Amino acid sequence: MGAMEATEVASKGIKRRATVIYRRDNQILFVRKRKAKWNLPGGRVERDETPLQAALREMVEETGLAFEQLAYVSEYQQDKVIHFLFEATLTLPQKPRPGNEIEDCRWFKVKHVHKRKVRGAIRTLLKRCAADVAA
Repeated sequence: MGAMEATEVASKGIKRRATVIYRRDNQILFVRKRKAKWNLPGGRVERDETPLQAALREMVEETGLAFEQLAYVSEYQQDKVIHFLFEATLTLPQKPRPGNEIEDCRWFKVKHVHKRKVRGAIRTLLKRCAADVAA
């Protein structure tokens, strides 16, 4: 199952999520819904939508940031969720603004992420993908 292909998930109960690591210098952009832990921008891949299309859509909906392209990093399955991981690097001075259900957008230094209230699944995902993102 590739990041560019629209596919149906054969197994019931498996969710597909497009997740974006957006970097600025030595920081990563996190988003937070009201009364929730910090998360990476992203969300569910809709029916007949590719993971890339979902990632681009979710970035606009959650942060107001529009990208023409995102770099595909890897795919991970954790519990009953398949994460399609993409990366973007700040090239233009764009300021993220919370949108849709997102209450706040913040940049956290990579070395301080462990001090923040970040969802456990995202902590695990960041640890697992550190080598892929660095490559």
